[in-house]
Amino acid sequence: MKSSVIWLTACAFSLVLCQSVALEHGSAVFELLTSDCPTEPVDAEAVAAQSEPECSLLCTLSSECRLSVYLTDRAVCYRLSAMPTSTGSCGSRMVARRKLLASETAPSNPVTVGPSAPTSATPASSLSEASVIQNLSSNFVLWYNFKKSFKNFVNQSVYQAEPVNVTEQSPVDGVRLQGSSGSYVKVSTAEFSKYFAFGKQYSMFFQGKFSCNSVDKCISSFLDVNNPTNPTDLYIKSDGNIKARVQFTSGTYISKTWSSGCAGDSVERLMSFGINFGGTDFVFNAYYNGSMINSIDTSTSVFGGNFINVHNNLLIGSCMSAAIQPFDGWLQCWALLTGNLDAAQFDQLRNVCSL
Repeated sequence: MKSSVIWLTACAFSLVLCQSVALEHGSAVFELLTSDCPTEPVDAEAVAAQSEPECSLLCTLSSECRLSVYLTDRAVCYRLSAMPTSTGSCGSRMVARRKLLASETAPSNPVTVGPSAPTSATPASSLSEASVIQNLSSNFVLWYNFKKSFKNFVNQSVYQAEPVNVTEQSPVDGVRLQGSSGSYVKVSTAEFSKYFAFGKQYSMFFQGKFSCNSVDKCISSFLDVNNPTNPTDLYIKSDGNIKARVQFTSGTYISKTWSSGCAGDSVERLMSFGINFGGTDFVFNAYYNGSMINSIDTSTSVFGGNFINVHNNLLIGSCMSAAIQPFDGWLQCWALLTGNLDAAQFDQLRNVCSL
């Protein structure tokens, strides 16, 4: 088996994917396989990764991972706990690295891939959930980390989420929704229209593990459960693009769509995204998996009716719409903040949700 050896630190570039609290060692030694690569389909769960180094970093962070396999054409990562029994040649679209055990020989002149471990200026402790909430304390309204609980981490005495027909909860993946209309997470949010008044800025963030299959899929909605038309919602369209809409009590209805490039298949991938509303319209750029993406359309309408209670309930995973299917996958984190976040601040939310 031909190989070359690299040294990989347990920190991820812009995502700052450091977890020194959970790791005994800050780095791992890998060898790049040039033969005896796994044959496809790879017998492991696929997760989204923006690059091959990120895939290797995910393997570094897992004590059970022995082999990282990255497919460049699909941007997916596989973490195998053992060398595969069926192997073949390593094609140009596959990058496979074997993580060496501590008892195996390390190189005398290791090569560092990616940035080094956190310096004193960026301690790993600064990435904790509590510190991020403190840093954004003037902006946070709601922050749910479903891998831990249904409490609002901003203020655990108010706005506790209520699981409705949720039977699975995992400290790794969050809570599982099966895509049925009666399965979601609910929060009573009376008087929340003050956060969505025309001229007010707000941000939303979501992270979950799901597939972008060929249906419109709900992420979350603020609505009047007795009159769920025209909610303030966020969902993934059947073409993989992200759409957000806001309903004002005056009847004005604004929507915007961003091109995410979410793969239209049945593979469940870990994805995170955030949107900003600038006061009179959604901001042109939205956050998607560590990058800012562009809007492809926007629209404004005016509807007649009574929308005074449109923000009295938050449903995560359901839009109560026949046209938008309920969420099918793992919910991990959801947040509402006042003001607008930049890419670095969205990165912080993505990072603490990944811990």
